[in-house]
Amino acid sequence: MDIWHHILSLLPLADAARAGCVSQTFRSSWRSHPNLTLSMETLRLDGDTCREDKLARVFTKRVNRIMRKHSGGVKTFNLSYNYLRSFLDTSYLNRWLEIAVTTGIEEVKLSMPLGRTAVRYEFPCPVLSNGSGNSIRHLHLSRCAFHPTVGLRCLTRLFLLEVHITRDELGHLLSNSLAMEELCLNSCHKIIRLKISCLLHRFSCLSVFHCKSLEVIENRAPNLCFVRIDGAVEKLPVGDLLQMKRLHMLDYYESDLVHDARSKLPFIMPNLETLNLSSAGEIGGLFPIL
Repeated sequence: MDIWHHILSLLPLADAARAGCVSQTFRSSWRSHPNLTLSMETLRLDGDTCREDKLARVFTKRVNRIMRKHSGGVKTFNLSYNYLRSFLDTSYLNRWLEIAVTTGIEEVKLSMPLGRTAVRYEFPCPVLSNGSGNSIRHLHLSRCAFHPTVGLRCLTRLFLLEVHITRDELGHLLSNSLAMEELCLNSCHKIIRLKISCLLHRFSCLSVFHCKSLEVIENRAPNLCFVRIDGAVEKLPVGDLLQMKRLHMLDYYESDLVHDARSKLPFIMPNLETLNLSSAGEIGGLFPIL
């Protein structure tokens, strides 16, 4: 049976559940499935056939049944609530995270509702305490508030999209997550200054887009080699950039991006090997050759 359990653990959740429906032997196996991806698609819900409030109730009921019956040992927890804007009962979501985030979990991905009418969900950071979050390697949060108070020992990749987090909170998390390799920030408007600690020796990749309040990126990580960023050259990180090998820059507005890159980057990043520039245009309609 251990072999069958292993095979079922490799199946998508929906397929593992079907196997449990057709075989008494496999019925308990899907309840210990380590990889949970819960969305309208995986739960076979059609948003065109019923009202949103009813759809949200059905979604909540199905996910709650899965989580209550799960025996534990979750490795990846991916919950996508994108299309259900205003009807989320956060007490259920808190309970699901308490069940999923235990010692041994490696990936948490939470995608909350789209739109301005969406309820702003506050991620329950206590579920990461007492060692429960120390095994998390990948953390992906979208459209929620996140106020971490502890570091995550094994965290290598952090992705935040439209997340309410302050510079001090993010700085504390980064400084106490020494395995960090990659950080991606998108539309995180509360961050004014981003500081990357010199303690992050594995940190190599930084992506920053649409963070309208961000004024300064201060890098002290010694091995940062790949940056993706929007805006002018002035928005590039300052500090230790000697290891920079790859740079992708995107500018949506009229600017001197190409001109500035040609004149300034050789002094800022002397070891740069790959440069990718996307510019809406250059002043005077000229596009100088690098």
